[in-house]
Amino acid sequence: MHSALLESGNAVVRYRVMTGEDDNRARRGAKRIVGRSEVALYCKDADTIERTIEALRLSDAELVKRPEAEKTYDWQSAYVEPDRTSADGGGNVLFGVAWYDDGFFAQKAEAYSDRMHHYMFDRLGIAESDIEVTHWRAATAA
Repeated sequence: MHSALLESGNAVVRYRVMTGEDDNRARRGAKRIVGRSEVALYCKDADTIERTIEALRLSDAELVKRPEAEKTYDWQSAYVEPDRTSADGGGNVLFGVAWYDDGFFAQKAEAYSDRMHHYMFDRLGIAESDIEVTHWRAATAA
């Protein structure tokens, strides 16, 4: 089936644009992931994708400067998945958030829907309807 997808031209193409803690295990260190958020932002054109990637990179640069004790979450790698039907070079920017503190995860998992994030998404050119976030909690050992 995989080869049939490739032959039909329907294979999903993703480009990694930022390396996160999932691809650089030294960033995580001994921390244990208690939850994960998967984020998909649909960007209507290539300029919106570029602005979004730059915003993620700037945020990542600030995050890695924090003292280890304050790192209650970290970015996972970010990808661009081009929309082949977009004449303007649009597509999805996909990334994850690894959460290391259960209380912080419970408190901040929905932060993407707060006023500050709405302002940021608006400045980037991303509509609220083009934001999809899925949260996962890590299974605990019995």
